[in-house]
Amino acid sequence: MKQLRKSETTKLFYDEYPYKLVINNSLAHIFRDKNLSNAKDQLTILQAQFDCGEPLIWGSHFRHTTVTHSTFAEAKDLYIEFRKQLDFKLRVSNPKMTVYSHDRDWLLMMSLKIHSSCEFSEPKTEHVSILSKNVILVDSVPKFEYKVTLGGKCDSSLADWIIRNPDKVKAGDICLGEIGRGGYTNGLYFYARDIKILQLLNLFVSKITRIDKLVYAANIDK
Repeated sequence: MKQLRKSETTKLFYDEYPYKLVINNSLAHIFRDKNLSNAKDQLTILQAQFDCGEPLIWGSHFRHTTVTHSTFAEAKDLYIEFRKQLDFKLRVSNPKMTVYSHDRDWLLMMSLKIHSSCEFSEPKTEHVSILSKNVILVDSVPKFEYKVTLGGKCDSSLADWIIRNPDKVKAGDICLGEIGRGGYTNGLYFYARDIKILQLLNLFVSKITRIDKLVYAANIDK
């Protein structure tokens, strides 16, 4: 079994979950969209092959994949575990799946049970209570307190204003270029120094999709 790589959660996943477990299994796609009915159907087909002593083949005659017994066994274990839980989210990018949850103990138990688990992320114990929607923990005092994610287009004059005021706003080259061209800025972001600057930016920005506050983690630890 590979060693489980661990990382620190500094921002809630999907604005909700503090814990995640990444699993590498070539049958991950049968769980896509958390569709357990589909997963059950696919596992039933593979089980019939297994019971007959046949090679485990998933897919059609034109495109199929040979499945190892260990992969099949772990996929069945995953199906059993997912049926026990209601409050979790799945993200599948075959052959990997990421399981997001509020239940740390459940994910750690699965990391031991599912040998193909490869990564586990959790916040520091002292940070669990402070992590909330729109909070990002950072490891140094932030010069810019807010991360502003854009939607749609911005007034192109904002680009010149940002260039003239580097102490107030920080933007990457791509974001700055799109703003200056009056281009499509949806999903791009910049950083604002404080709440006063944030309010001023409303004059230039027609749509802000998200504002995250950067919080210095060491201040919490004291």
